[in-house]
Amino acid sequence: MRQFLTAFCLFTAVALSAQTQKEDGTWWDNNLQFEIKTDILKAQGRLEICIYDSSRDLCIENLVTGYEIRIYDASNKELWNSLWTGKNMDMKFSKKFPNAQYIIIKATRPFVINILTGTRIYQDKALELKYTLQ
Repeated sequence: MRQFLTAFCLFTAVALSAQTQKEDGTWWDNNLQFEIKTDILKAQGRLEICIYDSSRDLCIENLVTGYEIRIYDASNKELWNSLWTGKNMDMKFSKKFPNAQYIIIKATRPFVINILTGTRIYQDKALELKYTLQ
């Protein structure tokens, strides 16, 4: 149990190190962005993302945010759109998208939540990623 608490405290300290706290007590971090971990949307209808900290060059697994995903073909026609809570970053769609060209992932709000502490971490604007599929 002691090892768990030590690891938890260390992990929490590392997760908060890139953030700044404003006078009103809110936490801010504009180094966060969406990152694609697995891109097999065309072949299998799967996509895995994470919330990536560009200042430390790693995915932060304990951060979540609600987001919308839109899938487009080469002629900019929308093939699919859906809302996700952010609790599951490994998405399995009901079909494959062999004609998909790119996706846009946009957070529904300008903050993420640290699921270990419940702390909101704000950004100047909602996270957004436009990604060309492989």
